[in-house]
Amino acid sequence: MIEALRSGNIELVREALALDPRCARQPRVVCMAAGRAFLDAVKLLHANGADLNCLYKGYRPLHALIQEVPNPNAAHLECFEWMLRHGGADPELGAAWPTARALLIAAMAGSRAYFDSLVAFDAKVDGFVLAALGDLPGVSLELPAIATARDPHGLTALICAAGSKLPEIDTFPVVKLLLDNGADPALEVKSWNHFADAARFAAAAGNARVFRLLLERGAEANRALVSALWNSSTELGEIALEHGADPDFSMVDEQPLLNNLIRWGQFKQSFWLLERGASPNIRDGRGWTSAHQAASRGNEKMMRAVLDAGADLRVRGEGGTPLEIAQSARKFKLVEMMERRG
Repeated sequence: MIEALRSGNIELVREALALDPRCARQPRVVCMAAGRAFLDAVKLLHANGADLNCLYKGYRPLHALIQEVPNPNAAHLECFEWMLRHGGADPELGAAWPTARALLIAAMAGSRAYFDSLVAFDAKVDGFVLAALGDLPGVSLELPAIATARDPHGLTALICAAGSKLPEIDTFPVVKLLLDNGADPALEVKSWNHFADAARFAAAAGNARVFRLLLERGAEANRALVSALWNSSTELGEIALEHGADPDFSMVDEQPLLNNLIRWGQFKQSFWLLERGASPNIRDGRGWTSAHQAASRGNEKMMRAVLDAGADLRVRGEGGTPLEIAQSARKFKLVEMMERRG
């Protein structure tokens, strides 16, 4: 069935369904059909018992489509609206990361078309949605409670405003109003395998003005630096440094930020950190430094950069020194480079 859905061929979907009618009720199948806006398949699955409110890896069908296709065309919208109006999809149920109603996920994805479709369907527009819309008068009417409240899924109005990507919307005045009325920029919400504060959502939205304001009002600068660089924004990284962020004390999953970025191949941000004085010799829980990570990745430019920044090749972590790590991984060009550096 999964291969049939990938093919986009409804006849193959029918054949797969005939072989195993139970697969119509499998959440993975339903969410995949919805995420691909494969309307004929969605209708067929629904007719055979599919639940359009099912949950697969944290996603429901509506949320899956929003996340997979944030900029929909007419066919995507047709599928989305059919699920709402004929398939029984409930826009008030929470899903995705962070867990939220479809209306707020549409705002954070910058999907105005889905957002307007949900509003037309009478999805609930409350203070959290008004914050995402940058509706200053509407949010003002919800004060003071909305500044410190959480919605049923843990979101704050500050996070909704900071994370909104809706086009032609300025949420800065709402963010300022909420902060002036007691909103706490340190409050977090669960997002995938980590917790995220308002600055992380502002970084994801690329909203430099809001990001700066949150730091001025107490958002933790080291965490903000992580958020900035993991959203590929050195502009926001500069703002975090201006507000006291120290790369050597910025941690991700118990790893120094520089090590973590190199580990996952985020070299542009890694070079940027080194240029701003990040130490290449901070160890993680395994005793690895950035040189160990560069040796493991096998990237010559990255290794050259950490060596130029003063990486200590004598440091021994799990598996040995950086030279021994490169030898084990058969990264012979790196081995030669390190041997030349002594």
